[in-house]
Amino acid sequence: MGPGLNFETPEQIQRIMLEADGPQADAPQADGPQVETPSPEKTIKKRKRKGPREDNHISEVWSHFTRGPKDDNGSLDATCNYCGKKYKQGNQRSTSSLWHHFERGCKKVPRSKRVKPDAMQTLLQAGKATTAGPNPTVWKFDQARSRKNFGKMVIAHDYPFNCATHHYLKVFASDLQPLFKMVSRTTVRADCLSIYEDEKAALYEFFSQLDCRFSFTSDLWTSKGDRGFMALTCHYIDDAWKLRKRLIGFIALPSPHTGKHIAQAIHELLVLWDLDKKAFSLVLDNSSANDASITEMFNTTSIKKDLPVSGAIFHQRCACHILNLIVQDGLTVLSDEIENVRETMKYIRHSQARMEKFSLAVGQVGAPNKRPAWDVQTRWNSTYLMLELALELREAINRYATLDKRYTSKPSEQEWEKVKALVQCLKPFYVATLKLSGIKYPTLNLFFPEFCEVYLSIKKMGSSPHPFVVQMSLEMFSKWDKYWKEGNIILAIACVLDPRYKLTVVKYYMEQMYPEDSATFIFNMKNCMNELFKEYVEAHSKLVQNQAGSSTQQLRSSSATAELSDTRAGLRDAIRAKKNAEPGKKSELEEYFDEPLDEASIDDQFDILAWWKLKAPKYPVLARLTRDILAIPISTVASEATFSTSGRTLNPGRSSLNDESIEALLCAQDWLKAAVIENGGELGDPLWPDDGVNGDGSAASATLC
Repeated sequence: MGPGLNFETPEQIQRIMLEADGPQADAPQADGPQVETPSPEKTIKKRKRKGPREDNHISEVWSHFTRGPKDDNGSLDATCNYCGKKYKQGNQRSTSSLWHHFERGCKKVPRSKRVKPDAMQTLLQAGKATTAGPNPTVWKFDQARSRKNFGKMVIAHDYPFNCATHHYLKVFASDLQPLFKMVSRTTVRADCLSIYEDEKAALYEFFSQLDCRFSFTSDLWTSKGDRGFMALTCHYIDDAWKLRKRLIGFIALPSPHTGKHIAQAIHELLVLWDLDKKAFSLVLDNSSANDASITEMFNTTSIKKDLPVSGAIFHQRCACHILNLIVQDGLTVLSDEIENVRETMKYIRHSQARMEKFSLAVGQVGAPNKRPAWDVQTRWNSTYLMLELALELREAINRYATLDKRYTSKPSEQEWEKVKALVQCLKPFYVATLKLSGIKYPTLNLFFPEFCEVYLSIKKMGSSPHPFVVQMSLEMFSKWDKYWKEGNIILAIACVLDPRYKLTVVKYYMEQMYPEDSATFIFNMKNCMNELFKEYVEAHSKLVQNQAGSSTQQLRSSSATAELSDTRAGLRDAIRAKKNAEPGKKSELEEYFDEPLDEASIDDQFDILAWWKLKAPKYPVLARLTRDILAIPISTVASEATFSTSGRTLNPGRSSLNDESIEALLCAQDWLKAAVIENGGELGDPLWPDDGVNGDGSAASATLC
């Protein structure tokens, strides 16, 4: 017998059994307890059954089978509820054959029910403690629940389907819970698709119950395998006045990506989710195909008739994309200097030997211990960060040039001064982009003052002593005028609905920017706002009438005393209608404008949603309008962030995924992630360190336009 393997003999087993029963009355009392070793016939007795077992059928298997009548021999028929197969049971009433058919034989049993309840393991787990002490609760192992959680793990953390076949994952799961049966790769995929369908149905039902309008952002992406996809993200403010977003579509878009194809794909998704009649705004970037898609959608669908003010404010352009175009035009003036800095960063990072030599230079001049990094040329904000970093490492780079004789692209002092002036000019653009690309707070009300500050910064650049800065301002102004006059009415309306700003800020900035057109702009903005408010007043009246009609019908069907209540309710509504129709009665909009500006400073962290939630009882109609307007995102960052996930999902090892699986994985991951974060949880995943946003709620720099 090997070390550590101790087995009891039959005599020892019998002794242990006797000791468990207690001391025997007839045991001899000698010097010590003498136990007589009984024979196995005396200790192991098998109770004989007295006739057939009673027909109580307590087994859980009978919830899946139907009992038939007994025959003359007392046998019982059992019929499967799913496939109809019949089994003959004898007097023993054994259910083994029924369990075998249910678990393995019947192919029509739903996958979620293929768990034998008798196999559930009951354990105690710690519940919420009470004043009386710990409160343990009963926990049962559930194969179906564990499989569903396993599928959620695969979806949320981008695990491959075949992770279920990994050896040590099986070992780990078996040690935790031996009853858990690991499934195959195909079953994991089916479970993930099932989770997607369940979450989709729940989200669809939730959307149908929300009494608000929805805004959308969309963007296109082409994978490394030249497969084109379109993401559509839904933005809304829920009944608790919290800004939410959900990815409702990630579909393959065939080439060419024309306006017709884009419009058709977006409209089909809106109809699929029954949101075409609840749409408010759609934010796209400034490509010509996107502009054509709006025209195509208005001409070929009926969506326009259900939009506020006949769709005049439906199409919005991504503000961050506009800023990107404006700055990119300005950067062309210093393209040579920027390229020189870029090549410097690449040169130093090219090898470990160069990095070690650069670290030596950093230590000699006392520069910040930061690694050189270059930019993504299509994203101006990354260029700004590269130039800002280069200025911090300026002395170290100059010192490195003396240590490495092969390095020949060191910027001259004149070029360094140009880079310094450029960074100072770009800082207002960068700050505005960070603020406007937020996805955890409303951004539309911030756009007007931030964009106007950018305009004034460009105007100030025109009086710079540096000729290249003046040239930059001219290039930027040409792009600004192209996009400013399109879609800026709703931006001003959102600013007016900010209780810190109202009309004061709009008038101030318009007089600073376009003094000759200021009065006309304010007039057009007020007309649009009044038209919007009028439509919401009518919609609110219809809603109140429908609710009153429903209440009246319930009252009439109750009792005669309810008729009196109905009459009084009608009298009350008539009095209210008369009061609202009195001459000189101010509307909610007029009362809002009469209120003084909120005391919160424009530089403070102001929660505009909390303010309107508090004022909603006082301004019910205006609050509904504000809720829908503030849900409009001013950038497509939310949709662009999806492509970071899609790049991981469509990695080389998973490039064979079909379109159905791709959409299911990405959408379900977005929904599961949002549910965890909105409930105050943490994903604990390095892929989602802080929900893709900075601590202040703005988007991380990698996702900016």
